[in-house]
Amino acid sequence: MESGLTGYRWILLAERNKAPDDLLKRYGRILGQLIYNRREIFNGEFDEENIYPTLKKLLSPEKFTDLDKISFELAQIIKKKKKIVIYGDYDADGITSTALLVNFFRDINIDVRYYIPSRFYEGYGLNRSAIKKISEIADVLIVVDSGTNAVDELIYAKELGLKVFVLDHHEAKDEVVRDEDIRILNPKLHNNIDVMFKHLASVGIAFYVIIMLRKLLNLEIKLKPYLDIVSIGTVADVVPLSLINRILVQKGIEEINKRKRTGIKSLLDYLSIDKVSSFDVGFTLAPRLNAAGRLDDAKKAVKLLITRNDNTGRQLSMELEFLNKKRQKLTELAFKDCQSKLKKEKDIKSIVVADENWHPGIVGIVAGRLVHQYKVPSVVLSVKNGTAIGSVRSTGNINIYKMMEENADLFDRFGGHTHAAGLTMPSKNIEKFKERLSDFVTTIRDEDKISFIEIDMEVPLSYWMPETVEKLKILEPFGEGNPYPKFLARNLKIDDFMTVGSGNQHLKFWFKDLEGKAYSALWWGSVNFFKKLSVGMKVDVVYTPKLSSYNGEKGVDFIVEDIKIN
Repeated sequence: MESGLTGYRWILLAERNKAPDDLLKRYGRILGQLIYNRREIFNGEFDEENIYPTLKKLLSPEKFTDLDKISFELAQIIKKKKKIVIYGDYDADGITSTALLVNFFRDINIDVRYYIPSRFYEGYGLNRSAIKKISEIADVLIVVDSGTNAVDELIYAKELGLKVFVLDHHEAKDEVVRDEDIRILNPKLHNNIDVMFKHLASVGIAFYVIIMLRKLLNLEIKLKPYLDIVSIGTVADVVPLSLINRILVQKGIEEINKRKRTGIKSLLDYLSIDKVSSFDVGFTLAPRLNAAGRLDDAKKAVKLLITRNDNTGRQLSMELEFLNKKRQKLTELAFKDCQSKLKKEKDIKSIVVADENWHPGIVGIVAGRLVHQYKVPSVVLSVKNGTAIGSVRSTGNINIYKMMEENADLFDRFGGHTHAAGLTMPSKNIEKFKERLSDFVTTIRDEDKISFIEIDMEVPLSYWMPETVEKLKILEPFGEGNPYPKFLARNLKIDDFMTVGSGNQHLKFWFKDLEGKAYSALWWGSVNFFKKLSVGMKVDVVYTPKLSSYNGEKGVDFIVEDIKIN
């Protein structure tokens, strides 16, 4: 099996599973193969309604278990004009879920407030102190993007007289609360529900609640304008873009581009973004919302999404951009610190690094970068006053969450998924954790440690023109389960290359094909490979084509994913 400089093994999907002839005939050789490679998100149905989804294809709310009962109870509360507080979370899904419900309730003249806990002082999920404050000003508590596993806190809220609703998509660790005053809407709690409901982020679940409330309350209000917020939270939470989520994101991006919501328009204007794509949502908008919760106060991001004031929108956009740049700088410094620490270690099978100077809001990003570079499970910890707060990222088929469950005695609290988790633990346990993680990794088969790059098919760079790249938009939005198309171009010669960008972290190439035609390309964050490359080398390149515009003229840029030296 081939591999490149990154160390990732290459899997050529078109060689493993060639698309059926009828699909290639209908959509063309390249688009047909791309659709077939993504057949899971289309449920194996390649009719035009699935390829070009419409809002009519959304699964009916009636099929969403418990949605009708919970929405009915909420409708009765709304009719009685009860005071409501939304309790969100400090990541983009929690932020957008909160903003979505606040906007909706305000649009129908309901008294609503919201609360977002501090990442630094309160941590993830519900806490008693916040619940006590909320009970003094509200009758109803709606918890979004957390709460399923907060058994004690939910019961405490009920004891203080609050009617509680939970809209969440996280897996339940144990038996959840069953109480008529505590209603949990979580598709993961039901085995017989359509799997596409289980793919919803919390913001998607909240949108389905709004669909039902409009019907139950006989509201004359359009729902499509709310999809701008839904799309951002869905993309940011990296949930699978199967049919429901694909529709929500695609139609939401259409709403974003209408620039009707004051805060989103302000942010787009401030960043000089003309037309938004799914790439812009995932790599430009979502990181700036997340930056507020990572470094400062997530309420700033909520305020941006609910403001109706242009001046407020501009001010908050400036603040979020400042925080995002600060986040980038802190991430870069911490990553370099990690590399320095790891220079002393030989034969790295897993990574656990800790420091008192690292900001807890960026440890997850740094852990992800370590995994990308070293191809091993990585833990990054921010230590303060005897407590370590950290993030864990895994690679290959290594189930890091299983390891943490087996070593729960080390942690004060932890949570997450197969490849990503968060934790808090006494700093005195760091060395034990390092030893146990190393022991765990040695029990994993070598083939399960390997990470792959899935390449759609082999296509020469000469194929791509603005009109052929434009056709790829049919597959948008791209994201989890529907990755950006990756292609393989063979027998290219490096005509020239140089470092570019802030800190000279990126490489810019000029390639020539066998016909002598020249192409420019960019490889993000690849400066580590600079010394392994030289002018005149023959290489195979994994890449993604991207539309560009210069002086009003459309062109094609190539983004490098990996390079193999021949």
